Amino acid sequence: MSNKVNKVNNGHHLWVLAITFLCLLAFATAQTNGWENLSQDCKEKIFPLSSGGGKDEFVSCTVYDKKNNQIIVAGNSTSEDYAPAANEHAFIYAVDLEGNWKWGKFYYNVSYAVSTISGCSMDDNGRLMVMAVGDSKPIVMEVDLDTGSVYRFISFEKLGGDEKSLPQFYTASGVYHDVKDPADGLAYYYISFFQDDIYQVLRVQRADPDRGLPNRVIWNYVYSHNLATDEHKKLFTAGYIHQDPTDRTRMYLVGRFNNRASIIKFAKRSMNIDWKL
Repeated sequence: MSNKVNKVNNGHHLWVLAITFLCLLAFATAQTNGWENLSQDCKEKIFPLSSGGGKDEFVSCTVYDKKNNQIIVAGNSTSEDYAPAANEHAFIYAVDLEGNWKWGKFYYNVSYAVSTISGCSMDDNGRLMVMAVGDSKPIVMEVDLDTGSVYRFISFEKLGGDEKSLPQFYTASGVYHDVKDPADGLAYYYISFFQDDIYQVLRVQRADPDRGLPNRVIWNYVYSHNLATDEHKKLFTAGYIHQDPTDRTRMYLVGRFNNRASIIKFAKRSMNIDWKL
């Protein structure tokens, strides 16, 4: 099921938001050879659990789930003895504070796999917000942390063009779920990703069936750069998107600009910038 989206305010991009349902594939822990070679004294000083296979596992986010008193770890794997296949597959798993295994998931079916998770955050509903790539497109997932099941799933597609000119998407780790905007009481996603050489920050109204509201892009803020010149050094890349703790109308992009740490404070309803460092 998908909802076509009107033009965003800069007039350059048109998006489709699609809700997709995935099969969930559970996985188990696998200790590495390096663990077996550690002395007992070292083992007692290291968190007593590792998880992975014979190739590479990359962890992109770690958060504390206060409600369930567990640590959430997410990333991607290319290990065929760990993931469903040797190509990239995203994973999320949970352990308690003693290192005991709680649950683990790959998000995969025969025709569609979430390949990479690049960032995550906890929302005020106690769910895990995930920024990821699936079917070579940026996606957002809300994950129930009791079981690892996907509660809500949205993918983003650029409209127009043909298969030979499909854009390349790379996710960045910025993702935030505003469960209740102070102005209208609606829920919004704030996300960031690359489309080819264009870095984007989007504000997406979350669907509200009770009010008859679809998912739709409210605005997107674009940073363009040219990789063939030094202009790419001026690119702002958001690593995190945060809510202002005292002013619910303002948010922060935390990342890198001109190869230096940077912060941008902006109005979340309009993306007007208050200041940047």
